[in-house]
Amino acid sequence: MKTIIHIGQHKTGTTSIQHYLQSHRSTLADSGLYVPDVLLGYGNPSHFLLNVYALDEERDSTAKIMLKETVEEDFFSTLPDLLRTDIRRHYQLANESGCEEILWTNEGLYLLNSLEEYKRLRQLFEGFSDEIICVCCLRDRDSYRESFKVQLEGLGLALSDNKDSYRYLEDDSWLFDYDRKIQLLAQVFDEVTIMPYDPTDMVMTFMEKIGYKAEGDTASLRLNTTQTGGN
Repeated sequence: MKTIIHIGQHKTGTTSIQHYLQSHRSTLADSGLYVPDVLLGYGNPSHFLLNVYALDEERDSTAKIMLKETVEEDFFSTLPDLLRTDIRRHYQLANESGCEEILWTNEGLYLLNSLEEYKRLRQLFEGFSDEIICVCCLRDRDSYRESFKVQLEGLGLALSDNKDSYRYLEDDSWLFDYDRKIQLLAQVFDEVTIMPYDPTDMVMTFMEKIGYKAEGDTASLRLNTTQTGGN
């Protein structure tokens, strides 16, 4: 089975893509693509626990910060085994459905920032898949920075002076070093597909990029937009 991992980035239509995928799970399965729904009881259309798991212990993301507020302390020590078990369940369901491909999606996976973190992510799927590829959209740096900044501020998260933080948004932030990001991904995944940001219809662009036809008026499906025009 082929595994497709959609890693964002933030503010590139990810929310719209994820909601489209969930609302069309049955049709996509008929076409050979399985999209996991509930992961460890979380029905969030973004598979955010993948980000929480793959991050180094000392590193944070918005999802990890928020999760810490809602779970017991031992949750993180049990997460690896629980996550692997639930991922196995989804691959079994995909096989039973006759699907040849499975897709995971989370914009927080763009916030992984080392070979070790991306390898940790890949290892979750290696026992179930003979090909693991990733798809990433890269928005022009200035609009990405401004839109992501607005998102963080809207969540009440202050910017950081720590250059390792995902909330450090100065010109030399690793978030904007696209060449390094692509090199990291290429070292870990069997294939890396980079998409340009299309503000008019990212759902259509994404579905075409992974080889599936989108249905309905996807151009009007724009969720989680900001005042800067991003999604």
